[in-house]
Amino acid sequence: MQYSNLEKMNNKLVLPLLLLILMCFSSLLQASTYKRIVSLDICSDWMLAIYAQRSQVTALSPLLNNYQVDWVKGDWPTHDGSLEQILSLDPDLVVTGEYNAVVLRKRLKALGIHVEVLSLPQSLDSLHVYMQKFLNLLGKTEEVPELPDFIEPDSDAPRLLLLGANGIGTGTETLEHEVLLRAGWRNYISRAGYGTLDLEKLIIDPPDAVLWSAPVSPALANMFIEHPALKKVMRTRETHNVAFGNWQCSGPWTWQQIKKLTTLRKQWQQK
Repeated sequence: MQYSNLEKMNNKLVLPLLLLILMCFSSLLQASTYKRIVSLDICSDWMLAIYAQRSQVTALSPLLNNYQVDWVKGDWPTHDGSLEQILSLDPDLVVTGEYNAVVLRKRLKALGIHVEVLSLPQSLDSLHVYMQKFLNLLGKTEEVPELPDFIEPDSDAPRLLLLGANGIGTGTETLEHEVLLRAGWRNYISRAGYGTLDLEKLIIDPPDAVLWSAPVSPALANMFIEHPALKKVMRTRETHNVAFGNWQCSGPWTWQQIKKLTTLRKQWQQK
């Protein structure tokens, strides 16, 4: 009788465990069987170009050819962004960021297409989660490398201004701010978020270095750094035009950006 009761108890425990194992296996199997992946935005394009096998990707977004970056190698097929063409590609997975192609992805979902909407990272921790989720989605088992231990920049560390289009500066409580700190810089802007820069204040109290990016084609939105007064005060300081893609999206290239900024800071301090 005691053995019978024990056997019944074991059966009750084993069945849920088997179901859990089957569910996990089914999830992994489903993720690994995506063979016709389509992207709707540039950030997803870049992530697929790094993590996905070429044979898995049916088409990347039409934005891919407008933003050339070092980590996208070779020729990748693109679609024209229309509902009709995407349906004709018969994707088994469509990937997009949370703020992109909202109407299009709703239509695709309504037509029964599997659309995965990924939240864009707002911190280095959430970037780590984002990258791991992308790997899992593609059926990959490797782990995203951990960030190095955070070391608070010295009180006399150089101040770096991250300059965006139309004279917008990047402040605290942003992912970019965390990148600067990890590289040992202090952020020139002490307020939170993004804001318009005051040219007079910049001239009176210039940063030690300015990091800015601009597309290949010239645009008025990126001419702030060319102001004669600002160029004059920055003549004995550092200004660097980095690859346009480095700050447009976050991904594995962000890890490399931290290393490059660390090297840049050490070079500045050795002068």
